[in-house]
Formats: sequence, C-alpha cells, structure tokens
Amino acid sequence: MFLITVLLLITGVVFILGAREWGAGLDQNAQFASRSALAEVERRANSPFNRFDTWFRNTDIGKKLEIQIARAGMKVPVAVFALMILVTAVVAIIFVGRILAPLFGVLAAVLVGFLFITFLKRREERRREEFIAQLPELARVLSNATQAGLALPTAIAMAADELDDPAGAELQRAAHNMRLGKSFEGAIADMRERMPSREIGVLISTLLIASRSGGALVTALRNISDTLEQRKETRREIRTILSETKGTAWALLTMGILALFGLNALNPGSVEKMLESLIGVGILVAVATLFTVGMVIVQRMTKINY
Repeated sequence: MFLITVLLLITGVVFILGAREWGAGLDQNAQFASRSALAEVERRANSPFNRFDTWFRNTDIGKKLEIQIARAGMKVPVAVFALMILVTAVVAIIFVGRILAPLFGVLAAVLVGFLFITFLKRREERRREEFIAQLPELARVLSNATQAGLALPTAIAMAADELDDPAGAELQRAAHNMRLGKSFEGAIADMRERMPSREIGVLISTLLIASRSGGALVTALRNISDTLEQRKETRREIRTILSETKGTAWALLTMGILALFGLNALNPGSVEKMLESLIGVGILVAVATLFTVGMVIVQRMTKINY
C-alpha cells in the first residue's frame, strides 16, 4: 500500500512537470517557427498550460493564491502550486484513508491544504521580516541619495541596485512600474500593500509626504534609520523568546497525529472501530478540539503586534 501511494505521488508530480514541459516545448516550437517577438509572446500566452494558468488566476481562489505567492516571493505559476496541493491532497486521502479510516483521509486532505497555506504565510512573514531588517540600510541609502540632490524616483532605483533581496526586488519592481508611467505615489503604495508592516508604513508615509510637500527629508530618513535599527534588535529578541513556544506547539500537534498511526499500528483497525462507537467518536472529537484550541491559544499568545 505504501509503495502504491508513493507511486501515485511520483506520478502526480511527473504529470505536473510534464504538463509544464509540454507547454514549454510548444513555446520553443513557436519560437523556431517565427522570430517575431510579438508572435512568440502570443504563442506562449496561447499554450494550453498558460491558458489554464490564466483562467485559474482570474478565479477568486486563484487571485488570493496569486497574492500570497507574490508576497512569499516564490516564482512558481499559480496553477502549478494549486496542482501540487491537489495531488498531495489526493495522495493523503488514499494513504491515510486506507491506513486509518476514510474520514481521516478527508481530514488529512484538509490538513494538507492548511499546511500549504501555512507554508505560504511563513514564507511571507519571513520575507517581510527580512525586508524590515533591511529598512535601516534602505533609509540610509535614500538619505544619502536625496542629500546628493537626487530625486526620490532616482533614489529608489539606485537603492534597488545596491540592496539585496527582498528589498532590492521590491524596489526594482517599484522602479520598473515608475518607468512604465506609474506615479511615484502609486508605485510606493503598491509596495506597501505587498509588504504590510508598521515600519514599512512609517518609511513609505515619510516618502509620500516628502514627494508631495517637501520638507527635511534627509533628517527624517536618518532619524527613521536610527529608530528602525533599535526596533530590529527588539524584534530579534522577541522572536528568540517566542520561537521555543511555537516549536513546542507544533511538536505536540505532530505527536498527536503520529499517536493515531501508532495506535493503529499496535492494534490494526482500532481507529476505524472507534468511529463506529459513539464513545470513540466523542473521544476523538474531544482530543481534536483540545489540540485545536491549544494551537489557537498558542498562536494568539505568540502573535505580537510590533
């Protein structure tokens, strides 16, 4: 059974990669057929995989997923990520359903979706934390550039070249939007939406006020740089203190899930028999409720509004 499940997982992954490579092959054939840049772009957009990806991104779920993937800094098509979730969920239903019970297979599929979304949120939070850690250096670069007489859009482009990712990538995107004709206010506001935090909001608000009404921008940026440096140290200390609590909570949840497999391994079919009894169902519901409440409480306790 385990071998069949592994083969199904491998088959699903190969199918996804094969579909993507098939689309890439059609794109290459189109490039050989015509050297026109416009024709190549049109043919690439009309490939079956890209048409499916475009359709999926226009759905409500696809739009939300696309925003989360962009915030996480992942360069993966939305359709590919969705197919990965689907294939993994199907494998979880088959694998867990056959070992424990069909109901647990469905719950495992829900858990798979939750873990994928949690992974995206963790990537988003980590990328935002890295961006915030670069804010003092960003403020210093912008301060030096404006003191040298450069305009804010030019200072943004210069900072994009000097800073590493994720700040460099976000600033490069803002600079690219401005080159395409978007206003400075609009490009910076988009960056604030992609990277929501108080620190970024303070810096961007300062830049917007300076672009509209002027003022002592150099002094303000230097003061912001010093303040952000102090807040960065505070955030590092808080994350260190709370990391152990979060790790313990996830470890307990993992142990609870593994306990079901261990119980079923010691006494095959015991979990399925519990679902046939009202007392067994009550015990399982009570345990699941306690674990869920515990995880929610830990998440609330360790969530700090900086």
